[in-house]
Amino acid sequence: MKGILVALALTMTGMFAHANDVNNDEMVAKGKLSWTCGLKFTGSSYGVKVVLGHFTTEATGTLGCVDLEGNHWSRRVQISMGSHFIGPVVGLGYFKFAGLSSEISLFNCSPEVLFGSYVVAHGQGAIIGGAGTFAAVRVKPPEIAVNIGLKLVKGLGAQVGIEHLRITPL
Repeated sequence: MKGILVALALTMTGMFAHANDVNNDEMVAKGKLSWTCGLKFTGSSYGVKVVLGHFTTEATGTLGCVDLEGNHWSRRVQISMGSHFIGPVVGLGYFKFAGLSSEISLFNCSPEVLFGSYVVAHGQGAIIGGAGTFAAVRVKPPEIAVNIGLKLVKGLGAQVGIEHLRITPL
């Protein structure tokens, strides 16, 4: 139980990591083993899918990280979410959204290893206004990353499922 509370506390501190557009000296980012990160993003989701079909999510934002020594790192990123034509997703609608997520990364020497693919469970819904949430996991031994986020949604529809999340630098 104590380990879960420590992991949760580190994850929540990532929401408050400063997400600015300053690229810090790369030497500062090398050799650290634990990072907490915050991600601010805006984007849109749209589509029709009931196991078959397409539902796409695209967003841009800023990923800002801080290590246990207080060193900061930041990058602009693109976020995409989707699955194959056949997949465990049910969704119908069009949404615009803005959100925040917190990410904890263990056993990574640089936050740049956070770029790549994750498995994500998510849900969102709106009738004019609404909300959404997601939890993404990436395990690439020995690295582990967990991303938990909330978003405010405007639009009409609902979506829930398990998909792939991809974070790429801009």
